Amino acid sequence: MQMYRPLVKLLFRLLWFLPLTAPQAAEEIVFDNFSKRINLVKQDAHYRVAATGHRVSLSRRVIVKTAASVAKAEVLAFHPKVSAVTELFVGRAFRYYALTLGSEEQLPGVLKALRRLQLEGRVDIELVQPDILQLKSKSEADISGSGKSSYFSLLAIDALWQKTKGKGVRIAVIDDGFNLDHEDLQHIRPIFSYDSETRSLNASAQALTDNHGTKVAGIIFAAHDGLGIKGIAPEADLIALRQPDTWTSNTLLSFQLAKLAGADVINCSWHSQWLLQPIVEIVNELAYNGRDGKGIAVVFAAGNQGREITTGSNEASIEQALVVGANGEDFRPLSFSNYGPTVDLFTYGVGAQSTLVTGQYGTFSGTSLASAIVSGLSALLIAEQPGITLTQLARRLTLITTNNKGYPQLDGENRARKQ
Repeated sequence: MQMYRPLVKLLFRLLWFLPLTAPQAAEEIVFDNFSKRINLVKQDAHYRVAATGHRVSLSRRVIVKTAASVAKAEVLAFHPKVSAVTELFVGRAFRYYALTLGSEEQLPGVLKALRRLQLEGRVDIELVQPDILQLKSKSEADISGSGKSSYFSLLAIDALWQKTKGKGVRIAVIDDGFNLDHEDLQHIRPIFSYDSETRSLNASAQALTDNHGTKVAGIIFAAHDGLGIKGIAPEADLIALRQPDTWTSNTLLSFQLAKLAGADVINCSWHSQWLLQPIVEIVNELAYNGRDGKGIAVVFAAGNQGREITTGSNEASIEQALVVGANGEDFRPLSFSNYGPTVDLFTYGVGAQSTLVTGQYGTFSGTSLASAIVSGLSALLIAEQPGITLTQLARRLTLITTNNKGYPQLDGENRARKQ
C-alpha cells in the first residue's frame, strides 16, 4: 500500500484544483402564454415544452406586445442588447414588435430582464415571448380515388354565380406559395404578394413540395375558361402571402400585410401544433375591427386527426375565427375531420380536382379543401352584400353548408358566442 501513497497524494492535489460544481441544469426559457407559465427546456439544437413535450426552435428574436402608443424608438431602448426592432402588427389598442438581439445566447437573459420590467411596470410591456418555430400541419387528407367536385351542386354555387363571381372582394391566402403560371390561374394579378421567408415581393412556390397553396388557389380562383376546373370566386382579388413556416414573427407579419392590403377574407388551410397568445389576439382584432368594424373572416381548417379540438390546442380553437370541418355528400361530418365547440361549420371535404404546382391537376381533400370552399363562398356572399357582418356571414354560410337542414350542433351556437 505504501508504494501507492505518492500516486494517491498526487490525485488528491489534482482534485483540489478541480472546481467543485453541481451538475449543470438544462438551459431553460420561461415566459407567459395566456397567463400560464411556460418552461422551454434546451434539448440538443431545439427546445422542449416541459408541460406538453412539443419540440420548438428559437432564434435571437423576442416578441413584445405594447400599448398602441409605444413607438419603435422606445422599444429599442428597452434593453441594451436589442440591436433592431421590427413592427409586426398594429391593432387599435396594441402593437406587436420583434426585437432582434446580438445572438441567441442572449435570449434567456433578455427575456428574464424584459419580464421583470413588465412585472415592475417600469416600461409599457404587455407580453413578452421568444419568437417560436413549431411544426405546421397542412389540413389535407389522403383520400384516394376521389375528386368529383360535387360541391358545386351540393352548395348551389351556380345560383350564387348568377349574381356575382366575387368581383371587388379581396382574399388573402397564407400558404406555402403559388404557381400563378398554371393555365387556370394565369388570369390572376395579385394586388399584393410577399414571401416572409425570402423577404421579397414574390409569393411563388419555391419547390415542388410547395404544392398546398396552389391547390387552395385553384379551388377559390380558377378561371371559368373551359379549361380544367372552375374556381368558386374567380373574379375576386388575391393577396398572395407565402409563409412556409410558423415563426410567430412571420405569422403576425402575414396577418398585418393581409390587413393593410384590405383583405375581406383570410384563408388559413392549416394550423400549428400549439396555440400562442399573440395569434389569438390578432385574429380577434381582425374579427372585431377588420373591414371597418364588420369583421374580417379569418378561415382556419379544423384539421384531419379525427379528434376533438380542445381549448387552446391550436388555431382551430380560436373562437373568433371561422373554423371549418369536413363533411361528405350527405352533409354529415367525416370521420377524419376534427370537431368541437369552436368548429363553426362543416362543408365538402371528400375530394375535388384542383391545380397543382407542376402545372397539372390533382386531387385536393380534407379540411384544407373545406376551408378553401368556405373562403370562396365568403367572397361571393360579401360581393353580393358588401355590408354583411362577420356574424351574418357565418349564419349564411351555415345555412348553405348544411343544405338548410340546420343541424343543431352546427347552427348559430358557436357564432353567438363570438359576437
